[in-house]
Amino acid sequence: MKRITRHLYLDKYPVKPEAEKLIVGTIHPHDKSQFQLPFFYGNRLSLWKLLQQAFPDDFGPELTLNSILNFLQKHRIAMSDTIRECVRTNDSALDQDLIPTRLNWELIDQIRQSQIREIFFTSGFQKNNAFKLFYVDILGMKITKEIRKNREVMLSPHIFGRPVKLTVLYSPSGAANRAWAQTQIWKDNQHKYVDSPTPLQDFKVDYYREKFS
Repeated sequence: MKRITRHLYLDKYPVKPEAEKLIVGTIHPHDKSQFQLPFFYGNRLSLWKLLQQAFPDDFGPELTLNSILNFLQKHRIAMSDTIRECVRTNDSALDQDLIPTRLNWELIDQIRQSQIREIFFTSGFQKNNAFKLFYVDILGMKITKEIRKNREVMLSPHIFGRPVKLTVLYSPSGAANRAWAQTQIWKDNQHKYVDSPTPLQDFKVDYYREKFS
């Protein structure tokens, strides 16, 4: 029997017109009973834990849905995903193990009707990754070597009515720490954290603080 995942949050939390930044992923895991919070990235909270460390005064000591929503409103950040519906090929939540059956085409008009000038993607250029689905499958553009190298591109104003910068984030997941350790951005900044007991984690927090300040 096919496991069909339908997005739980896209219609409940559409992009608001006043939003200036947007975080885009693919789609949440299938089994919502395992989620710690009923929201984007609510299954393991890795993104929100990083942002809570980066902005402790905005979140407070307890990570709740209300504290997340208040943070997003204060910083004019919206949340969305590229997939509205997919079929799972197995029990995995990995992007590579799903088949998109309905993309989030509504996102185009939502961005046009907002104030968004930068979009952050939580996965990049591989099969079913967020940036690839948005840039190639939704916008019909081609990923170049330069985009892969820089992990960003500026969209022409004719697409959304203003220039919009697309940025591929390094993953917030703790499982991605090994990949983080191989990045040039970490190697260039590693010397700043030699006295830290958790250097890579501290760098990740600073990285996310810089992106969303």
